[in-house]
Order: sequence, then structure tokens, then C-alpha cells
Amino acid sequence: MDDTLAQDLVAMWQSELTAMAADRELRESWAALVALWSHTATAALAYLPRDPAGGTGSAQPPRPPAPAAAPHAGLDEVEQLKSRVAELEQRLAGIVAGPAGARRPRRPAGDV
Repeated sequence: MDDTLAQDLVAMWQSELTAMAADRELRESWAALVALWSHTATAALAYLPRDPAGGTGSAQPPRPPAPAAAPHAGLDEVEQLKSRVAELEQRLAGIVAGPAGARRPRRPAGDV
């Protein structure tokens, strides 16, 4: 009995697939779906990493660990920048104050 059931199932699928192949609208729908899948796969491949030789894949050698930073690295530079900013602020205050502390009249915001 199992053999006849299997044969009936195969016969039914063969007739269904034959009918589907003969249906023009179904063929067009499947063609559009496959084209959509193709475009999606092409777009997804664009995001994969590529090596300079032109191959694809992510087989890259591991990077060496970053060197440890020196203790208090850059503190001297920060102090130099702070003193330079303070010096520039003093100079700017002198320029804004004008000669002998006289203030220049402010220009309206629209004038340049």
C-alpha cells in the first residue's frame, strides 16, 4: 500500500509542476522573484570584504596588538596647549579693548 501512495504522490506532483510550467503568469512571477533575489545577492556581495588581489573572503591575517601607551602620555602637550590658549586669550582681550583700554563701538549684527 505504501508503494501506491508514493506513486500517487509523485504523479500528483508531476501533474502540478507540469500545470505550473504551462501557466504564463506563474512563470513571470517566478522570473521576477528570481531576478529580485539575484539583485539582492549582488548587493549583498558588494558589502563583503575583498583582498587587493581581487578575491573575496575574510581570511585576513590577525593584527598585532597595539603597543601600550606610555604612562602620562601627552600631558606635556596638553599643558603647552593650555598655556598657548591662555596667551591667545590675553592677546585677544587686548585687541578687543583697543588702545589704552578704550572700547570700540560695536557694529550691528548685520554689518560685516
